[in-house]
Amino acid sequence: MLVARSATLANGAGRVGRADGCTLISMTNWAVPEHSRTQVRRAGGVIGRGESDAAEIEEARAKLSNYRSAHGYPLLSVAMHVRDKAIAIAPDAVVARRLKRLPTILDKLTRQPHMNVTTMQDLGGCRVIVAGVGEVYAIVEALQSARPRTKIIRSKDYIAEPQQTGYRGVHLVYEYGAIKMAYRGLKIEVQVRSELQHAWATAVETMDLFSGSRLKYNEAEPALLRYFAVVGSLMAAREDTPPVVGAEGSVAELRAELIELERRHGVTHLLGGYSAVVTHLTALPKSDRRKTMVLKLWRNIRQIGVSVFETQAEAEGHLALIEAVNDDNVDAVLISVSRVGQIQSAYPNYFANTDAFVVFVLEEIAAV
Repeated sequence: MLVARSATLANGAGRVGRADGCTLISMTNWAVPEHSRTQVRRAGGVIGRGESDAAEIEEARAKLSNYRSAHGYPLLSVAMHVRDKAIAIAPDAVVARRLKRLPTILDKLTRQPHMNVTTMQDLGGCRVIVAGVGEVYAIVEALQSARPRTKIIRSKDYIAEPQQTGYRGVHLVYEYGAIKMAYRGLKIEVQVRSELQHAWATAVETMDLFSGSRLKYNEAEPALLRYFAVVGSLMAAREDTPPVVGAEGSVAELRAELIELERRHGVTHLLGGYSAVVTHLTALPKSDRRKTMVLKLWRNIRQIGVSVFETQAEAEGHLALIEAVNDDNVDAVLISVSRVGQIQSAYPNYFANTDAFVVFVLEEIAAV
């Protein structure tokens, strides 16, 4: 991949086509690491211990925020490579990228005080969503067969071996190794999922986002955890893949259990309620091709907003202002997709869009 050494785009954050067919990346406004990895690791320790004064904590947050933002360029580099491979196999694939939310990083450090931030592999993440499992594996094979300078250093197949929660998908971890020395060694995680696997993950993230549960981390009421494990196994059965460990019953047994769990907990009604009260933002035209945006959710009033930016730096600055307020009722994430109109497909949990999950559950119940 060739990299432009000067500003070649007004927005400084996207692809530049050339007559010879090569792809350039404009380098304007991309954050670079401003602190050594030892300093970043120590900043994580300050947050994890929670014993420092306000000034030290604020300084540590700033260092962590910069380190997170520095993953933006490697993330774009990986996402462009992944998108080329994915679209060649599945033209309708949704490919999106996002930087991990700073509050999520801080929460993880608080729960795991000895964690080394510099070893986290998902500060920058790329998500690929395709119709079925066959396309998932075809894309994964194409990525593993490619030989870019930014290489895959780790992979995990959560379809063959689902997580205990019921989560499924394939994860690939890239380590940046191209010509921009400042980013060498930074890691980017790629998740490849089928639409059904994505529907499950979206429902879990929506529950966590709106209700304050921690299903994603296997921390919630046991019956609710069981609900999503059962649904995960039923989805696996439909896709002819291995079931969730502990939920290996027959389809008939799993459906019967799902009926009882739904009767007791009304998960589909909860999800439907979240969807009903979210105010969908419709002002942005689907044809808008600006690619970098900040998605903001106000939990207490069930509203969302989308701010779209010409440059990565502008988006990161806006996100930093939101995060500095430290309001538990406000959630924000910086994301990028090929078109603004795809944000609901790539990040439906922020819109409480769990229709696909609810439809699946109701179909399974109706089949009894």
